[in-house]
Amino acid sequence: MRKVLIALALAASTTAVAAQERATFLAGQYATADQCEKLRKIEAGTPKNVSTAPELLDADGFHGWESDCRFTKVFEHEPGRSWAALMICSDGMTATPGLYAFMKDAAEDRFEVSHSDDKEPATYTRCDAKKGN
Repeated sequence: MRKVLIALALAASTTAVAAQERATFLAGQYATADQCEKLRKIEAGTPKNVSTAPELLDADGFHGWESDCRFTKVFEHEPGRSWAALMICSDGMTATPGLYAFMKDAAEDRFEVSHSDDKEPATYTRCDAKKGN
């Protein structure tokens, strides 16, 4: 199954711009605790550079200083609870496909996010700009 999904991701990479989707289940901006703290420091006036810029997640994908992952195809697995997403990730001039899983926390506005290579998921909590959350 994993090989099939990776093959789908590779096929999708050739039409990434035309096939771009939005992950409408992500209402706002999300980040890990460390990355949200980086955003707060930038808002407080810390100069933005490669080491201080946060990696953030929104309905378009992951966004960082030197890298970016855009949603290509989103599949709802368990309605309102979990999704699988094919993404095209760029780091400089290199673009690679990625398979991600998103599990919504039923009690809070946060998601457990894992890439197909991750050993365990990362927690992304709502972290909108200038909101202090």
